[in-house]
Amino acid sequence: MRIVLLILLFASSVYGGGPAILFNKHPESGIPPEARAQARTNSLSGAHGSLSPWLCDSVEALRVQYFNPESWKTEDQVRAYLVALTTNQFTELYGFQVWSEGVETPEIECLVDFNEEYQRKVLAQEHKTCHQGRLLLWQTEACFRDGAGRWWFVTVFDHFHRHHPLGDRALVRKEERK
Repeated sequence: MRIVLLILLFASSVYGGGPAILFNKHPESGIPPEARAQARTNSLSGAHGSLSPWLCDSVEALRVQYFNPESWKTEDQVRAYLVALTTNQFTELYGFQVWSEGVETPEIECLVDFNEEYQRKVLAQEHKTCHQGRLLLWQTEACFRDGAGRWWFVTVFDHFHRHHPLGDRALVRKEERK
C-alpha cells in the first residue's frame, strides 16, 4: 500500500498536479441543450429563408472541429460540402426544431467566425457582443447558432442528397428557386 502511495505522490509531483487534459474523439450527441431550451416565440415561428445568406454575408470562416471519418475520407470532401452549403438556396431556416426524429453525433461540427461588419450589427441591434457561432450538420438536419446567441434549425435535405457521399441524387429538387 505504501508503495502505491509513493508512486502516486511521485507521479503528481512530476506532472505538477495541474488539471487533467482530456481529448474528445467526437462531439456531443444530439441537439445542444441551450438550443432545445430556446423558447418558441412568434418572432421565431415559420420559415426564415435559407441558411446561405448567413454563411455568405456574415461569416468570415468556418472552423471544422470534427467530421465523421466514416462518411468523409478527406478534408477536401468536407470543404467542398461546406462551400456548396454556402450557396444552397434549398435549405430552410426555422427558430424551432422542425423535424421529429432524434439526432446523434453530427456529421460535421464547425465553429463560426463572424466578420467585423456582422459583429458591429449584432452590437448595434442586440446591445451585446457577438457570440461565437456554431454549425452542426447531421444528414438532413442542421443547427446554427448566430452571433446573437439564437439557435436556428435548418433542413438540409436537398443539400445532403445533392452533395453528401451517402445522398440519393434521385431525391434532389429539379426546379430552381427564384
